[in-house]
Amino acid sequence: EEVTESDDEDNLSSVLHQRAKMPWRACGKYLSAAGILLLPLLVLSQLLKHTVMVAIDYCLARWTSDAISGKTELELRNCSTCEDFNHSPYSKVFSILCCLGIVLCLVTSIAVEWTGLKVTKKLHSSLLNKIILAPMRFFETTPLGSILNRFSADCNTIDQHIPATLECLSRSTLLCVSALAVISYVTPMFLIALVPLAIMCYFIQKYFRVASRDLQQLDDSTQLPLLSHFSETVEGLTTIRAFRYEAKFRQKLLEYTDSNNIASLFLTAANRWLEEYIGACVVLIAAVTSITSCLYSKLSSGLVGLGLTYALMVSNYLNWMVRNLADMEIQLGAVKRINGLLKTEAENYEGLL
Repeated sequence: EEVTESDDEDNLSSVLHQRAKMPWRACGKYLSAAGILLLPLLVLSQLLKHTVMVAIDYCLARWTSDAISGKTELELRNCSTCEDFNHSPYSKVFSILCCLGIVLCLVTSIAVEWTGLKVTKKLHSSLLNKIILAPMRFFETTPLGSILNRFSADCNTIDQHIPATLECLSRSTLLCVSALAVISYVTPMFLIALVPLAIMCYFIQKYFRVASRDLQQLDDSTQLPLLSHFSETVEGLTTIRAFRYEAKFRQKLLEYTDSNNIASLFLTAANRWLEEYIGACVVLIAAVTSITSCLYSKLSSGLVGLGLTYALMVSNYLNWMVRNLADMEIQLGAVKRINGLLKTEAENYEGLL
């Protein structure tokens, strides 16, 4: 019995270890199917877009800070004939950056959709060729529903869901990195606390991804019986009233609703816990370092406001990054399943084609 219990514990630990791992092979298969030219375009457009977004915010902060300091200087001099602050150079730079950001957003969206379309076409074509040339024993041992599911549900996930999740994941990741970079630039003292924060975030997201994925699957699995019971009740409403089973069906509907609400409540609580816990730490450290730098090194008010604004947004960015990472982990299972069928050996046929 002791050996059996230890074997069960080892199996459970191995399963949890596999669940905590990111399917990097499936991710590499998806990205490699995009091609050599399209993948660098996707990465470069994302980097340039978020660089321009940070530059726009920095330009606004510098513009505000210089305008306030210029106005303060005029008031101290008490000079009525002095020229007012010139806003023209700042407005020109701001307009150019905004136009460039709009163009880069369009290029990024086109690159993401183009990547998803190319990957879907390539995987679908490869899968179709493998299935057509598969030996007869493959169709005798593999259920037909499983094959149809690869061509329908999994191809639909690769076509519609993965590109959108990939764009959201890359956007939230780069926004989080750029926010931390801006805070570190405004207050270099933040770099001292960045290392323990990064280590803490790594371990938290490692365990949160597993819990978030399980809670999301639990939410989906409890929602299906609720919708099925509701549709069946509506369709058989005449029969239910004839046999006077209204109370029984109402009670069953409430039970399914409670089950789905519990799963949804735990999922929402987990997401809020991740956002509030780490975000509070980042905001506290950024606020203390910004106020200290403002008092002792005369940091401009515009840069202090920029750092605190990014600190307040880090929690939201980090939350979306982890949630999108968990969604991407689930959706890459479709690529993994299709990749498993692509390893099917073709029929050894030497006849005429």
